[in-house]
Amino acid sequence: METRESIEQVLDNLGDNVVYKSKPSIVLSIVLIILGIGLIFLSWQISNAPNSIISPLLIVGGIILLAWGVVSVFFRKTQYKATGNKQKISFSELFFDIKERDRLVRLVSEGNVQDLSKLKTSVSDALKLRVAATPDGNICYTQVVTYVPFEFVNATDARRNTPEEAKKIKELVKTKK
Repeated sequence: METRESIEQVLDNLGDNVVYKSKPSIVLSIVLIILGIGLIFLSWQISNAPNSIISPLLIVGGIILLAWGVVSVFFRKTQYKATGNKQKISFSELFFDIKERDRLVRLVSEGNVQDLSKLKTSVSDALKLRVAATPDGNICYTQVVTYVPFEFVNATDARRNTPEEAKKIKELVKTKK
């Protein structure tokens, strides 16, 4: 089976003058770490009654915030943004009935997005339409992905849609979710 590029690979190949990758700011993670350390320190400074639960609660809260901050430093999700207007490219998925595979592939390949609403959807199935788009629709890619035992495989190439098609796809995503 031939391998097709995913939407992310296509976005990576567009170049930094069209789309660039970024990660969320590390500031929130640092604030969480500082709050966690602060709560642990505060628990040691508070003089309380022997049977008080305040000090252990502060320690547990501090450890949770500290762990959350440390984990969020290392696991920040990569985002794609359009270079021109700095809009974030958001990803969404629509699930379709597996029996609609041929029609879905044909409609996406032809760019016939108005007929996508006629296809039978599914809550979760082995066929999905991935959409990556900016809010204004200047950058919009669609791709059909199908489940072949034990993994999802790209059934079509990532297709760039026009801003008019992007508006129709955006409406479809809103109505089907």
